[in-house]
Amino acid sequence: MAKRLVHDIVIAGGGVMGMSTAFNLTKYIDPSKICVLEPDPTYSRSASALSWASVRQQFSLSENIQLSQSSIKFIKDIHQNLGIPGEDTVDINYKEGSYLFLARPETAHLLEQNITVQEAAGVKVQRYTGEELQRKYPYLHTSDIALASDCGEDEGWFDPWLLLSAYKRKIQSLGVNVIRAQVTGFQSNKQVKVCDMTSNAEYSIHYDKFVNATGIHASYTNELLNDSISSDSRFTLPVQPQRRQTFHIKCKDGPKNLPLMCCPLKTVIRSEGPDTYIVLHSSGPLAQNSEEVAEFGDVDDDLFVGDIWENLAYRIPAFEAVKILGGWVGYYEVQYIRSERSHRSTPSPPGSLQHQRLLWSRYPAITGCGAVSRGDYVRDETPHRYR
Repeated sequence: MAKRLVHDIVIAGGGVMGMSTAFNLTKYIDPSKICVLEPDPTYSRSASALSWASVRQQFSLSENIQLSQSSIKFIKDIHQNLGIPGEDTVDINYKEGSYLFLARPETAHLLEQNITVQEAAGVKVQRYTGEELQRKYPYLHTSDIALASDCGEDEGWFDPWLLLSAYKRKIQSLGVNVIRAQVTGFQSNKQVKVCDMTSNAEYSIHYDKFVNATGIHASYTNELLNDSISSDSRFTLPVQPQRRQTFHIKCKDGPKNLPLMCCPLKTVIRSEGPDTYIVLHSSGPLAQNSEEVAEFGDVDDDLFVGDIWENLAYRIPAFEAVKILGGWVGYYEVQYIRSERSHRSTPSPPGSLQHQRLLWSRYPAITGCGAVSRGDYVRDETPHRYR
């Protein structure tokens, strides 16, 4: 391990969270002092690239709403933010489209509480009774719905691959070093050990600040750090991957321009084309380690044929006749200890981790646009000399 690099800030993970963090840090420090480690430039198993990349303001926490509002502004001005002089216009294929939340009588009070939070944050959310909902969306079965909500603006979805590519091109043009490498360990003197994924060479990188943005592998990365410090300073990141399976279906007589609808019983669906839709199933078990993540496997059509199809056909009778076109398996990062700081980046715990200068960052449903602004929050957690 003769090769040795030095960077002020090392960011492990080149998904939207890591790229956003790097981009925001370039506003305050020399970009050449930042490096991003990403082992897979194709993002074939990335939660960011495999996500629905959806934008919403209808959250239950004002902090999440504010993050999304900031991110939406960034996305709408994407070329101004990530464009490179002399190159083509940046376009991430952003499409406006509302979320639609449905609540039965037993959960209507929770949706009402969420709407109150959203209205206080300036969200143009609309309430509907079951009868009002049926008039606006006549293809829906609404007899069991007590309350519903959608949003008149600033919700929708985009192409996550285009956003990741735009971030990468931008930060590299600014001088950030993006390295195709995998974190393999740490040393106590603020060094991270990596393996170059092209040459298989191993070397170390000295850092002043290390950001763990490895997403579903964040806990594994943290365990590598724990191996390099004393037992009384070790801690566990409460983050585990969850399998989220997307089905791509066709329904010749289905509704046009279906909003992103979140039904009772955890069924989520949105339009993908004139008569095609994507359907989400994300109630699988939590993976305990990286080996279990690798075993998440391919799409299981049997999951759709069971309760998912039944729930969809109940809500939209036209879906009695559908065809499965394909699908893919992605990931959620689930934080299994919820607290006031569940939706925020977490500074280093006390002890030698402070000496290590570690930050870890995640975002519930990080697949959406909130991660765009989350990178700016991580920048705010760095020492003042970086601003």
